[in-house]
Amino acid sequence: MKILSINGSRRKTGNTEYLIKSILTSAKEGGAQIESIFLGDYNIGACTGCEGCRSSWECVIKDDFAKIVKKIDEAEGIILASPTYWYSVTSDMKRFIDRCYSLIQFPVNRKKWIAKYQGSGKVCVTVAVCEQSEESMMGNTLSLLTDFYKDIGLDVVESVKGLGFFEAGSIKADHNLLQKAEMTGQKLFDRIKG
Repeated sequence: MKILSINGSRRKTGNTEYLIKSILTSAKEGGAQIESIFLGDYNIGACTGCEGCRSSWECVIKDDFAKIVKKIDEAEGIILASPTYWYSVTSDMKRFIDRCYSLIQFPVNRKKWIAKYQGSGKVCVTVAVCEQSEESMMGNTLSLLTDFYKDIGLDVVESVKGLGFFEAGSIKADHNLLQKAEMTGQKLFDRIKG
């Protein structure tokens, strides 16, 4: 079993990372192979809208994006996480999501598409962190991550949101949230084990 976490934060010891680690607790204890990546470590250019991916599942831009897709291909479970920047995901995460346009195909018309991972049994958890305590300040961070993963054919097990956290690592003091994250991770792991 392999689980991949994709972190859109640039802070490697930030609140988003602590939530991911809590989610991964059960899988680690259960012997799953874990790989965690930070999108900021990869060179991912912006989607150009060229439609070069129209007849394949591959983006024609040659950078590190294909390496991440290969990791998704190999994983049974995925965690997609981002802090909130101006009511949405980080620019690293948005570039990654935009490039995933290559993971859908439009065989008949532009109204319906086939997702690369449709029917694959891959499952995921989405995670969002916001400095403000009001959920409205999170904007579309969590819904964007969740809707995106559904669109490319992944089954979203659950979402975790952390509200009211800014200082790196401050989320460690919220034991209830970390416990919820661990329970979410257990659900993810249970789904993978089948």
